[in-house]
Amino acid sequence: MNEFTVADRIKWFAVTAGVAVAAVPLSFVLWKTPPGVAAPPPSLLPFFIPIGVVIPAVAFGFGVAFLLFGGKLLRVDGTPGMSRAAFLSIGWLLLNWWPHSNFHRVANGWANVVVIDYVFHATVIAATYVVAIFFLRLIRERQTARQVGTGAHDLASTTSA
Repeated sequence: MNEFTVADRIKWFAVTAGVAVAAVPLSFVLWKTPPGVAAPPPSLLPFFIPIGVVIPAVAFGFGVAFLLFGGKLLRVDGTPGMSRAAFLSIGWLLLNWWPHSNFHRVANGWANVVVIDYVFHATVIAATYVVAIFFLRLIRERQTARQVGTGAHDLASTTSA
């Protein structure tokens, strides 16, 4: 299995931080608050900005770094299609929060909120299914390999006795 070096970690951190730093102000450029949208009370802004803007921007940055540098950890044996699907699903699970939070921030009316929730929640649920199936298959493969390895070892020890 490939391991991450210190240089890899520095690249991940640099991309995550760089993208997050750019994404925070871009949140207010790309998703301008339309007139009439309810703004949170000023007393809640210290809580809203980190949760609604900064944390999703950091997740987005980590998702970009994951897609750029995490590919070297993809499994090429077994089920490469499922590995790619899980890889892309994890990327989406990290990336989606930035646009999702920003669309919610500027949503004007319940109809828009429902569309946002259907689009983002449905894709997050689908991505979660893919990751869960991948994980369960991986566990099953390891259990099978362990059982086969144990059985082969027991067989070898009984035939040599």
